[in-house]
Amino acid sequence: MRLRSHNIKLGPILLLSLFLAASCPSFAQTLPDIAHKLPQIDIFGGYSYLRVDSPSFGFANDSNLNGWSAAITAPHLYQYLGLAVNASGNSTSGLKVYNFLLGPQLTYERGRMRVYGNLLFGKAETKIAVQELYRNEATSVGRAVALGGGVEMSIRHHIAIRVIDADYISSKTFSNSQSNIRVSTGVVYRFGKK
Repeated sequence: MRLRSHNIKLGPILLLSLFLAASCPSFAQTLPDIAHKLPQIDIFGGYSYLRVDSPSFGFANDSNLNGWSAAITAPHLYQYLGLAVNASGNSTSGLKVYNFLLGPQLTYERGRMRVYGNLLFGKAETKIAVQELYRNEATSVGRAVALGGGVEMSIRHHIAIRVIDADYISSKTFSNSQSNIRVSTGVVYRFGKK
């Protein structure tokens, strides 16, 4: 068996390897500086309760739905003005409601407490269990608008508790207008600078 010799120039490869190895420690040292210059970003996750006007969907009474809520917020893009992105999913027997929202947020901080209000726009998705031979649920997607706010308390440098987040959500699915109340609570992780 004959080995083929390749004409590989090791000089440029060694030089590139040395350059990369030498630059890695300086890059690692600049990561905290880069993170410190980013705008503050908050990531929230927690429990959500939604009260739904379900008689408009054919249910006998209003429905109490439990679920989750998640949000990413940049609270201080310009002084008190920021941006919030929110998603939630709530369900009970025979009914599921999802909200995907985005909009401006005003934030005020004093000491360890933060108070905020927002106006969010997006989509709502409603799924209703149906008793048909070939389909388990009917789904409708429509517009959604949420007006609300909340209170957070810092417990550590990067961690806060969202004591309460309450929203009045107006949506339209299955050609029915809804006016529902959503309440959430959970944990916020903050990174970047104010």
